[in-house]
Parts: sequence; C-alpha cells; structure tokens
Amino acid sequence: ACEKAGVDVITMGVVLAWATEMQNRGMISTKETMGLRLSWGDKAAYLRAIQLVARPPNEFYSDLGKGVDYASKKYGGKEFAIQIGGLEIPGYHTGLGNTLGLAVGSRHSHLDNAGYSADQKAFNQPTSDEEIVDYIISEENRRNVLNCMVACLFGRNVYTYENMALALKCIGIERTEEELEDLGKDIFRKKYELKKKFGFRFEDLTLPKRFFETATTTGKLDEERVRKAIEMYREKRGV
Repeated sequence: ACEKAGVDVITMGVVLAWATEMQNRGMISTKETMGLRLSWGDKAAYLRAIQLVARPPNEFYSDLGKGVDYASKKYGGKEFAIQIGGLEIPGYHTGLGNTLGLAVGSRHSHLDNAGYSADQKAFNQPTSDEEIVDYIISEENRRNVLNCMVACLFGRNVYTYENMALALKCIGIERTEEELEDLGKDIFRKKYELKKKFGFRFEDLTLPKRFFETATTTGKLDEERVRKAIEMYREKRGV
C-alpha cells in the first residue's frame, strides 16, 4: 500500500502508530481524522489512512505527511513520537547500540552504522559501552566507502577494505586499505559539516521517553547511559 501511494513505509508506520495512540488517549479526535477511527489491527482503517496522508484532504493529514516530529510538535505526544533527529526509526528496539547509532549517524538512519549489529554482539557476549561506540565509528567509516562503491549492505561483511582495494584495482584505481579507511573518515566529516550548515546541533537532539519505557533485546535502557555514550562518541569523533 505504501509503495503504491509513493510513501516511505517506515515513516508511514511510525506516523500512523503515533496517530493511533494520540486518538486512543483522546489527544485528537475523529474531527482531525475526518471520521476515521484508528485501532491496532484494523487493516482497512490503516489502508485508508495511508491514502489520506498521501493525498491530504485536510490540515491534519497534511501535517502527518511532514513526519512524526513535525506532527508531534504541533499536536503533542512527543514522548511517544518515535524519531531521532527528525527521522522515524525502523521497527526494532535492540539496545544501546541501535539507539546510539540512530542518534549520532550522519542521517540518523539504521543504515548509517548498524548499531543494531553491535547489540546483537552484546546479546551474546559481554560488551562495554566504549566497545559499542568504537564499533559504530568504525562501521560508519566503512559504510561511507561501501556506499561510494554502490555495494549492497546485506553483503557488507564481504566488503573488507582489502576486498574493496582489490575490486578497485580491477578497474585501474590504486588505493591502499589505509587510504580507503581515511576516505570513509573524510566523507563522515563532510557530512557533518553539511549537517551543521543546515543547523544541526547535538544540544537540540531529543530522545523520546518511549525509548526508555520499553524493554530492548538487551534490557531496558537508561537515558543517562545513552547520553554518556553520545558524549563519548562526540569526544572520539571530534563532532
């Protein structure tokens, strides 16, 4: 339904989840939704809502189309508006690595640094917060190069710096592993320079309370722990 409407499925899912809870709490009514009652599991209602967001007939649906951050600032419910940096998150909540990765990633996307993968490792073996921070830094550097190579991230573990250097050599581009790693770091710096030009500040970054109310794969998160990890990341990254 989302593909046919030309909208992003992650954003739409988060927006409609927020709208459902808003309606259930009485913070919006059928006046805003034009008579539509949103209820968990009501497939027909959500299919209709997708169409209304894609082709908004009123101000409320137009606001939903601007994302959950925009809508929650206008109507309330920021504590359960599941976004970081203005970007709605995918449908999993795995722990510190994922939340930290979303907070510090250059696009606030799970695809920036695979913080969820750090949580998978932490689930199976003791992992310090600093190790998670270091993993996220290293992985985002490598993904910056992978994206330039137009590689599929599902096969990311195949593309070591060594293998990428060999692939480039086949088309006459000579780069060492160290040069590729430095390239990934430089791309990151340029992305953050652009973010800052557009007004991004870590001081303005908010974390919805729902993140700390819901258990993750690796246990409940403490906000202070996440904030400390963000500061550790910033110190190591120089951002």
